[in-house]
Amino acid sequence: MGSLDTFLEHFEEAIEDVTPGSINGATHYMELEVWDSLALLTTIAMLDAEYGVHLSATKLKALPSLKCLYEHVVAEVNK
Repeated sequence: MGSLDTFLEHFEEAIEDVTPGSINGATHYMELEVWDSLALLTTIAMLDAEYGVHLSATKLKALPSLKCLYEHVVAEVNK
């Protein structure tokens, strides 16, 4: 599992119209202007492809910030 910075880069690449460097661990991604149902599905697909983590939309919605999401992914990868 890579660093938070690498995770943020993957998120920026996955979500259309997120300007590189405009987000950080404290970002509440569901409050981004570009966040919609397609962004949610794209994030789920990115987590599966990059980290092998299968996350439901319900679980994703329960993780408010990118740091929380990253920490959950790390925990899942290290199981």
